[in-house]
Amino acid sequence: MFNKYYKTMQNENFIIVTDQKTIESVIENAIKKANQEKDQNLTDFEKDRLSKPQAAKLAGISIPSLDKQIKLCKFKQYKLGSRVYFLRSEMIESLRNNG
Repeated sequence: MFNKYYKTMQNENFIIVTDQKTIESVIENAIKKANQEKDQNLTDFEKDRLSKPQAAKLAGISIPSLDKQIKLCKFKQYKLGSRVYFLRSEMIESLRNNG
């Protein structure tokens, strides 16, 4: 088990000589970090996502009224497959701007 660092003078490249265990550990840690960041982003998205009934409740209007507001482009809806959802942050921003 050894780690030695060599620097070539011509290209400013680094050559790292190490053992397989260290490489596996570095790769494993990088994958864990990427998965944690992905999970955090997904969690933030899930917290911000609203169903149509939740969006109507947040706006203080009925679902048919929400549909009318969507047609008037006051609220933006997203589709994921056959599901429709709204972003809480965008709903709040629209409510502030449109009163």
